[in-house]
Amino acid sequence: MTKATRETPTPRTPRGQRGKRDAATPVHGQKSKTTPKATPKAKPDEHRATPKDKQKRTSDIPSAKRRKKTDGDFEARVFFNSRLNAHEADTQQFQPTLEDRQMYEAARSAAALDEAKVTGCAVDSNTPASTPGAVVSVGYRVKKIRIGAYEIDSWYISPYPDEYSRHPLLYICEFCLKYMKSSYTYSRHCQKCTLRHPPGDEIYRDGSISVFEVDGRKNKIYCQNLCLMGKMFLDTKTLYYDVEPFLFYILCEYDNGGYHFAGYYSKEKRSVQGYNLSCIMILPSKQREGYGKLLIEFSYLLSKKEGVSGSPEKPLSDFGLLSYRSYWRRAVYEILLHVGERAMPVVTIDAVSRKTGMTVDDVISTLQTDGMLQRTNGMSYALVVDKAKIERFIEAAREKAPRRIDSSKLRWAPFLTKNSVAAQEDDGDISV
Repeated sequence: MTKATRETPTPRTPRGQRGKRDAATPVHGQKSKTTPKATPKAKPDEHRATPKDKQKRTSDIPSAKRRKKTDGDFEARVFFNSRLNAHEADTQQFQPTLEDRQMYEAARSAAALDEAKVTGCAVDSNTPASTPGAVVSVGYRVKKIRIGAYEIDSWYISPYPDEYSRHPLLYICEFCLKYMKSSYTYSRHCQKCTLRHPPGDEIYRDGSISVFEVDGRKNKIYCQNLCLMGKMFLDTKTLYYDVEPFLFYILCEYDNGGYHFAGYYSKEKRSVQGYNLSCIMILPSKQREGYGKLLIEFSYLLSKKEGVSGSPEKPLSDFGLLSYRSYWRRAVYEILLHVGERAMPVVTIDAVSRKTGMTVDDVISTLQTDGMLQRTNGMSYALVVDKAKIERFIEAAREKAPRRIDSSKLRWAPFLTKNSVAAQEDDGDISV
């Protein structure tokens, strides 16, 4: 037999509340308005506590306990991951005292004296080394350089870094001009250096002589090393690191081992005064071979290619002044030698300047030095040509067989072109 189940009757609505609907009960045809369920609060382990939560938690703790806990957290968090306490991390107690400073000065003075004995440099002994706060200055200077197969004595102090200036002998790579302190480093560098010529364009080659044009902006490190080495043989040179506005022309000797450095000259890319040469330097091992006048003639060849007259930047060094006076005399005399001939019946100072690429002032200075410019009436001058003197000079110069520039072997375009049309040389009468 099955037991019958009795359904429980639904409760009736009281008579007074019939016809009223609950606000939550939806009407037929309307959507139910349900309140969104509140998201359960995450457990402390499920999310990172915000600063507000920390403030709420610490607000219930008494102030003394809270301060102690905060200080402990600060020590653990700041002082090297709890490896130092607050006393050990306090740097105020390690300030040097007067006794510490005296010990430091005495040790520094003793080290300077020991370094002076090793390097042979002079030490300023005006102030006793034992005096507290005494500063001992040591004048370091590189005495020699080793470049290629030559060991050369330096003439002047060059501002190499202090760690290199302490060594009396400096090793320089003849291809990249990198300077080194030891022979071992130099030998290792020579095995690994891939350069066999200056990092520029070869614009001239005549036999074993080549000239490279190097831009100071494109090869900044090479040009800075070049200026530091050049300062060792130039007293008036003051430019070492600002090489970007300059062009450098490197003179090299070529053989099977590569292009070996012999000398260089530099000039500004845009010179307001019209200088065609800023500084010139020939290695002492390559001097008295005609390389100085060769570079001077090369600089005037570029000036004539640009269609302008040029002059070296003043003041000139002693050797530079002698070289320039000799070149100016030879260049002017070669023009005056043909005066009076059919091809050159008349000559003027402007014509000589245009033919040689020299400025008018340099031409006048050369003629005045040789007594060929004389005043006639008032402010007018006359050019007096002594043909016998000129012929003797030219003949003596040719006997020395100097090195000369062959303009047909130049492969070069001006860095900046002149706006006006370049002055063209006239094969006939060059009088103005």
